[in-house]
Amino acid sequence: MPSRTRRASGRRVPSRVHARTRRPVKILFLDVDGTLTDGRIHFDGSGDGRSFWIRDGIALEWARTRGVLPVVISGRGSEAVERRMADLGLENYLGEKDKIQVAERVLAREHATWAECVMIGDDLPDVPLMRRVGWPIAVGDASPEVLRVARTVTRAGGGRGAVREAVERILRHNGTWDDVLASYEAT
Repeated sequence: MPSRTRRASGRRVPSRVHARTRRPVKILFLDVDGTLTDGRIHFDGSGDGRSFWIRDGIALEWARTRGVLPVVISGRGSEAVERRMADLGLENYLGEKDKIQVAERVLAREHATWAECVMIGDDLPDVPLMRRVGWPIAVGDASPEVLRVARTVTRAGGGRGAVREAVERILRHNGTWDDVLASYEAT
């Protein structure tokens, strides 16, 4: 399996570019804070807020329309996140402390195996799920423990295009990336 070494947040980390599974990816599990966002939370009089990268959202739409089910699992609930998940039409489980239990229910419902799943994460609560999936992916600015578990590390950081980058890799793996390009006359 080819590997490159690069720097992320001042640390040398492996940048692996291949999946551990040869099967097509069926389910993409994602964390929110630090993965779909840059990890910052803003509080004001109306509650909390997050910033989401627009290209991550469109990439999740590409995944869904090409047979990869995006499922967001986060340990923290948030009205801002609920609104973004509704905007994207994503299946989501917020305020969940046991990500494995949620993922197992999704796997059973979808008749999928762990080997057919990807998990994109950034911090310690993501490690147990990353250890089970066929293709664990860390965002570029993930914690050292997550970087060690990952088979792929994105160049982009969380909330700054990491999900878009990972989805492109997944769709290339599944053989559907050219469909995305063709849909935009970008071939």
